[in-house]
Amino acid sequence: MLSLLPLRFLLAVFFGCLLLASSAAAQIWWVQSADYGAGNRRQDVTNTVRRLVSGPSFRVNNNTMGGDPWKGADKTLRIVARDPNGSIRDFKYGEGATVNSSMFRGAAWNGGPGGGQNNYMLQITSARWGSGSRYQNVAPRLQGMVRNNRLSVKVTPQNMGADPTPGVSKTLIVIYRWQGRQQNVTKVEGEMLNLP
Repeated sequence: MLSLLPLRFLLAVFFGCLLLASSAAAQIWWVQSADYGAGNRRQDVTNTVRRLVSGPSFRVNNNTMGGDPWKGADKTLRIVARDPNGSIRDFKYGEGATVNSSMFRGAAWNGGPGGGQNNYMLQITSARWGSGSRYQNVAPRLQGMVRNNRLSVKVTPQNMGADPTPGVSKTLIVIYRWQGRQQNVTKVEGEMLNLP
């Protein structure tokens, strides 16, 4: 009877460690933003990564990231993600590394970052960028730039992800929720957008 006690203890420790490892691995992170490159030559790949994590695991390279921001340099993919409890973490993957897609979600929980309907978080409800009759939806892009319930970005085609009307002055129209109240703001190209 005494010889079985050490075996039972070892089995209990083994299964306890296995349970802890599986619960840590099962944590899911929502992709808030992602960029790819080296040094100060980085490109926003948030939408690309959100699309990729909805499929199988993928390799980090110029093809999957949509281009080479710095030819000849060793590049990294940086993913900023939030868990259901609101914790934020940076994940970094070197060129050639494999991203385990099962760790991430491209879409937010229950339609909002951090899960649930938290009225005290900064939520971009709508964001349109362009001029005349040519506007594009940049709400997911802006939501991905929110850090600690703050958004500060210069309104430029580079930061908005595209130029829907080249050579024409553009406008950014944002509707957002902050502390349970809906508000709106309009900025012209070149101005700073600071929320809330």
